Amino acid sequence: MRSKVLVFGGLGQPGRSVVGLYQDLLDTLSVHFDIIAIDPALYSDVEKFDFPYDQSFSSLSEYLKTHSNAKVSAAFILTPVGSHLTIIRDLSSAISIDDLLFVVEKPSFSLNEIEEGFGLIVPSLKNRGARFYFIDTALVTPAMQALLHSGLLTDRGLPHKIVAIATDNPVEIAPELDEFCFGNRIQALNERKLLSPSVSGGAGFGFDMGIHAVAGLVRYLQKSGLLKSKLEIKGVVAERVQHPQLEFEEGAETHLYANALLLHERTSIELVIEGGKAGDIWDRRLELHYDDGVIAVGFGTLKHPPYLWVSNSGVQTFDVSGAGYRMHFNDILHALGLDKPSILSCEESEELMTSSMVLLNRLFEAVGQNPKHRETNVRRVLQHKPQFLTRSELMVRAELQQTLDQIRHKPSV
Repeated sequence: MRSKVLVFGGLGQPGRSVVGLYQDLLDTLSVHFDIIAIDPALYSDVEKFDFPYDQSFSSLSEYLKTHSNAKVSAAFILTPVGSHLTIIRDLSSAISIDDLLFVVEKPSFSLNEIEEGFGLIVPSLKNRGARFYFIDTALVTPAMQALLHSGLLTDRGLPHKIVAIATDNPVEIAPELDEFCFGNRIQALNERKLLSPSVSGGAGFGFDMGIHAVAGLVRYLQKSGLLKSKLEIKGVVAERVQHPQLEFEEGAETHLYANALLLHERTSIELVIEGGKAGDIWDRRLELHYDDGVIAVGFGTLKHPPYLWVSNSGVQTFDVSGAGYRMHFNDILHALGLDKPSILSCEESEELMTSSMVLLNRLFEAVGQNPKHRETNVRRVLQHKPQFLTRSELMVRAELQQTLDQIRHKPSV
């Protein structure tokens, strides 16, 4: 009998969830394992992910009625973040987890569960033989890999400022990308309940998108020997854009901006972090600002390839077919004993996402300890505008926007 791979959240609404992005990985795994979906959407009328699962169940308890003794090699946690820790707890209390690989989508845990998740639950389950691999495509972008293996960093030393950005669904966008304009995404965003902290992990778009910015930043800090440096938060701004059709709960933000200082030996590096939707740009990137220029590392979006941009030297793009999730998938296949090269080990993914989630939580705590407390500090705005950037840095932002317009994937004719 073949071992099982459980996919929590493996059915519902593939156009509005991450499950559709896992098609290629599940195809590969189905050659070696029985792939089983566990999703309450099984008996609902929502559009379902059209993957030939060996079996589907509406809940873990339904699965356990007939498979309580089956060997499970991996469990993919692709559900809304508010359910991640509960699923991990429930599964680990019901079956043997020795050598079981938990694959956890971003954000890893709700804000109020980060300490328990990374500090207690994950270590205790690892002591029982479980393994964990945490997903965020900003950790494995080919542009970052190219930067780390180039001479660009050693030639320049440390930047004086780092700007980490992860934003999408801008208010204004090129006509051919109009379906991704914020105004045209509101219904889908309402259905995903990303502005319902009780479902979305304790915050809003700034949490959902901000983790990409922070994860990319943390990866750079790790590779630059800066990850253990003291970080002093100078200011955090949470905003909620006003729109009559936008549904939200108290404490939810549509954009998060943060300003901090990274204290390293005798120098300090200024940090700016921006995450959210309904802003002025669509990108996920890291900007490294030096006295003599700027290096930008683009993580890639649905419509933009990963890129490496050096001011006054042009841009290099990377094949999107080998980027992001594909690189994560190779790591996962490697962890499951299949012959694929890996970039991140399970331990590295845990270290990076622990640091990323802890930092992101610090930013939200600067606004308020919980959604109720944050509500009074969330600014209501008609339009999001960049924060903590100088005039010259805003000029870099505009120049990079022109570059993005040039390199985005054009529709076929």
